Amino acid sequence: MEERSCRRTPVKVGCWLVELDGASCLYTFDISENGVSIITKDPRPVGQVVKLQFYTSRSAQAVTLEARVVWSRLEPEGGMGLAFSDLDAEKRGVLRSFMAELKKRKL
Repeated sequence: MEERSCRRTPVKVGCWLVELDGASCLYTFDISENGVSIITKDPRPVGQVVKLQFYTSRSAQAVTLEARVVWSRLEPEGGMGLAFSDLDAEKRGVLRSFMAELKKRKL
C-alpha cells in the first residue's frame, strides 16, 4: 500500500461520480486533502480518471474535482481510493474548509 502524505478523516458524506451517461450517488468513508475513499458496488479500474462532485454548506454549486483511481476492490465491501489530480489553490482551500466543517460536525 502506498504511503499517504496527508492524514485521512473518517467520514460518511454523499458525493457524486459524474460520467458521460449520468451521475452515481456514492458515499465516502474517509477524505484528505489529497484524496478520498469511496464506497461503491461498481469500483472503476485502477488508473481511470474520474470526476467527483460534492456540496459544502458554503457552496451554492457543486465542487467538482478530478481524481485518479489508485485502488479498487469488490470484497469485503466494494470501494475505491481516489487521488485528487486537479487541485488548484482555490479548490484546495474549499476542500480544507469542507474538511474542517466535517470535523466540527463529528465533535
